[in-house]
Amino acid sequence: MSIGILANKDKIGNLMLLLAERLNPLYHTKLIKLLYLIDETAVKDDGIPVTWLDYKVWQFGPVAPETFFMKDSDHLFTNYISTKKSDKNTIIVPIGHYNKNLFSEYELEIIDIVISDYGKLSSEELVMLTHEQNSLWSITKKENNIDFVNSPANISNVSIDLKRLIANDKQKLSNYEGAYEMMCFNLPSNINVLEECIR
Repeated sequence: MSIGILANKDKIGNLMLLLAERLNPLYHTKLIKLLYLIDETAVKDDGIPVTWLDYKVWQFGPVAPETFFMKDSDHLFTNYISTKKSDKNTIIVPIGHYNKNLFSEYELEIIDIVISDYGKLSSEELVMLTHEQNSLWSITKKENNIDFVNSPANISNVSIDLKRLIANDKQKLSNYEGAYEMMCFNLPSNINVLEECIR
């Protein structure tokens, strides 16, 4: 399980709620892409992602696996969202209202920027956006020789390193590392958490 889920499950669930409230209907694929774009935007701006999800290189772009397997009734976020089928798509349905207090004013600004910039795009357009030639997804896919054409699987276990977005900015890298250490420090002390934080 990713450090994001261990540390921020409630925040991630509430972010899904927020997005489902603001973008109706919100399709599952669009939700996955918007979560990534929120983290990417936050890292580019200040060095610190909002969710700390671990995004993998999958055929249709960056995907945090915990956010993909939500079509069953027993997914990780059942207290926040449900899903319903519409034609060939899965729609995200909010359960209740999101808790604004889980987000800083800065994080809410980043979320608003992403909704404003990308909220009107379709799932397909967001997939294309995250596949652009110089995107982290494309770079990581190429560096790891990931081939979805000749492989029956459309997933990989290769993580996208958001720190690469700020590799030349010492202050943002320092922000990232400091926030990561603080998050690890505040987690329960069991071996799985320690292994995740040591990496």
